Amino acid sequence: MKARRRVSGWSRLLAAALLVAGAPAVFGANIGVAFYDQRFGLLNDATGAYSQVSNLPIAGGAAGLAALNGLYYLEDLGDNLFTADPLTGTASKVGSAGMNLDVAAFAGTATALFEMDRSSNLYSIDAATGAAKKIGATGIAPANRNHDTSLSSDGTWLYYTVGLEDEADELYRINVLTGIAADLGNTGVRSVAGSAFVNGQLELFQYGEDRNYIYTAADGSTRFTRGAQLSSSAQIIDGGALLLPTADNTNVTGLVPEPNTFVLAGLGLVAACLVSALREHRSKALVPVVARRGG
Repeated sequence: MKARRRVSGWSRLLAAALLVAGAPAVFGANIGVAFYDQRFGLLNDATGAYSQVSNLPIAGGAAGLAALNGLYYLEDLGDNLFTADPLTGTASKVGSAGMNLDVAAFAGTATALFEMDRSSNLYSIDAATGAAKKIGATGIAPANRNHDTSLSSDGTWLYYTVGLEDEADELYRINVLTGIAADLGNTGVRSVAGSAFVNGQLELFQYGEDRNYIYTAADGSTRFTRGAQLSSSAQIIDGGALLLPTADNTNVTGLVPEPNTFVLAGLGLVAACLVSALREHRSKALVPVVARRGG
């Protein structure tokens, strides 16, 4: 057994500062997920466990999932847009894109819905009618049926993964106003069927391997780390989204602080404690020592 050392107040404060500065993102969210078939439910990203909510009346599987205005939105491979109730999973058809698009992936920002076709063109999707409107070409090479694709959003940008079967996917960030994509680099993760943004982290959902995992990286990063193994019932997730506890997501950017905000707030609190301790230390050093007289 090691001898215990006395820890000073300064050491405690320093340790607190380091803890706040290096605090990892908190996981354990229940993410809404849609599959290659008609399944819809909740995925615990800390454990990889899946809870079934409903089967959806969709054709050919889901192209992805989005959360908007207190509902989940999804588009099937027949260009049809649906809403799904987050509690019951009851689905309602909104409408069709009306353009006979070969859909590659679907997702939404904090205020709008989008899809990518396999020619790598970006479209906006009207949440009220399902109608598609072309924004523009992304500049990404076309993705045929041999490519794995996924689309998700951090609330502002779209993030698109694409890769051939059994090859690591490339990650792109897409401007929703112009459709132009920037290549962020290779994820190092192969067989990505779907993705989602959770607590400032991009999560990739693997499929088709002997063991499939959730991989995570910070917003805009390609340094993915392996997380929980997906359960046997959580295979081939085509898209995911985290539904915020509000009926209106239009002001989500202002309502939900960035993760770094909490870090800065914590560091500010620690700094205040350090200043207070320094002042106390100095005041004690300035108090004169008066010798006691013998009586």
